[in-house]
Amino acid sequence: MSEHTSIHFDPTALLIIKHEIDRSIKLVEGAVSTLIEEQTLPFGIDDALEQFKQCTQVLRLIDIPYLAKITQYSTELMQKIIAKPTQINTDDVIALSEGTTMVKRYIEFICLRELQVPQFLLNTLNNLELALNKPLTSSGQAIAPLLANASLELPFPEVFINEKTQFIHQLYKLSLHHFLNKTESNHHYQAFKLIGTYLVSMAKHQPSQQYWQLVNYAFDHIDNLVLNESRLRVLINIESYIGQFLAMPETFKPDLPALADILSIVIAQEDEVAHHIRNQLHIGDEIQTDTQLLVLSRHLFGPDFDTMHAVSQLILSEMDKVRNDIEYNYQNMSTEKAQQLQTSLLQLAYTFKLLNLDEASVELSQQASSLSQLNILSNENYAQQLMDSILSAMNSIGILVRQYTSSRLQLNVNNTNISLDRLDEAHQALLTETKNLIDFICQSLTLYANDQTQNIEAIAGSLKELAGAAEFLGSAIQQDALIQTAQFVQQQLEQNQPFNTDQIHCIFNVLAGLDMLVDNLKNKQPVLQSMFNVALSSSQQLQEKAA
Repeated sequence: MSEHTSIHFDPTALLIIKHEIDRSIKLVEGAVSTLIEEQTLPFGIDDALEQFKQCTQVLRLIDIPYLAKITQYSTELMQKIIAKPTQINTDDVIALSEGTTMVKRYIEFICLRELQVPQFLLNTLNNLELALNKPLTSSGQAIAPLLANASLELPFPEVFINEKTQFIHQLYKLSLHHFLNKTESNHHYQAFKLIGTYLVSMAKHQPSQQYWQLVNYAFDHIDNLVLNESRLRVLINIESYIGQFLAMPETFKPDLPALADILSIVIAQEDEVAHHIRNQLHIGDEIQTDTQLLVLSRHLFGPDFDTMHAVSQLILSEMDKVRNDIEYNYQNMSTEKAQQLQTSLLQLAYTFKLLNLDEASVELSQQASSLSQLNILSNENYAQQLMDSILSAMNSIGILVRQYTSSRLQLNVNNTNISLDRLDEAHQALLTETKNLIDFICQSLTLYANDQTQNIEAIAGSLKELAGAAEFLGSAIQQDALIQTAQFVQQQLEQNQPFNTDQIHCIFNVLAGLDMLVDNLKNKQPVLQSMFNVALSSSQQLQEKAA
């Protein structure tokens, strides 16, 4: 990719607009689906296109240029498709669908993992470029600028083969053909290694020596390389370079992009050579190795939040039924009902195993096995153990779903031994009560501002309650601001001092910070610490006025 950036990423800005981007993608997908089915321009397609264009601008604004290029090309491809609604090219639709899908997945990935890995976008970008007849972005494009003023020292041993042969070109073509058709065998891997050895030997003291040393290294690791489409294109280009080199070995020298492409493969390995080259080019973790990409790809291409949320709801619904059966019927449960309960627990245990929740799976299996004992449910200790196991398993599901939600959009769970669904209910109740209390204080102060005979003695206690709510909601700054404000109000009331307009405005500013916190948590928006700066400043002003 062309832009060089750090892998670490603050998703706050993206989280703020993520909902709008998701909505724009749905509009585009819906419009294209209708277009394909009816072969006429659907109503609202212009709006969908315009919103997607805006996504490109916003992504550039918040410095995610790689993704912006995907949305830009997706927009251009959509324009191409709607220009001839009765002559739709299936390959264009596939490329567009892949583009919008990757935008959704990549946004969710970088918001969740807080990492930027633009290497994941290359294949999708290339497919869009092919559909639009644009020049292809190469795998080494991010490295090319680093090579402009660099002089590489390669720690490769010399290779000596006295024999020179032109047949390596034919052998390469034959082996490459099998790789492109995914019919390669061990013979073709060995052929690549042999070809690399011959090339580096023949290139000794030639202008292209360094290039063929890198090619030989890559070919020597061919067994372990991830041969995606962009890398297969590099191998195709190498075939052309082999021909040029064999024709004129004294003058052939690959250009900078070719050198960058082969280097992108070399530095993706995890050995001393790759590490040595990375150090020379000052490349850190912004360009991931193949092993790192493999690990991260499991998160990118694994289940998304919507999938996990739907699965969890189905499992929790089933577990609620089991829990209710035990709670209300365990003392007089028939043998047939107990067998049904045992079957349900075993099925749930298997489901938990599939979700890699092994501890919950083992516990449910053990409880299911115990149900084979005669009249076991009449034992209250066992019934309680069973209920505890179910609660623990339900919490495991809750924690798993939380792992698919950005930490910036949810409160931390400090005690996983309590029921997480009840905790969520308590959280929602707290948000509602906090909002009501804020409204009560604002209304009281508004009435007082118009008529100072109004009784506002209750607001000092209300402010203290809100400070407690702020602590539970994870904002220590807002809590401090509310405590200071409550102390000021209490002091004013005890001294029978009236509140002037400036003081009331400061109290409103403090409340506004908490009000925004509540709204952001309710609407699943990230909480910006800068939101509380005005609240803290206003509370400090009140303290200064009271001093």
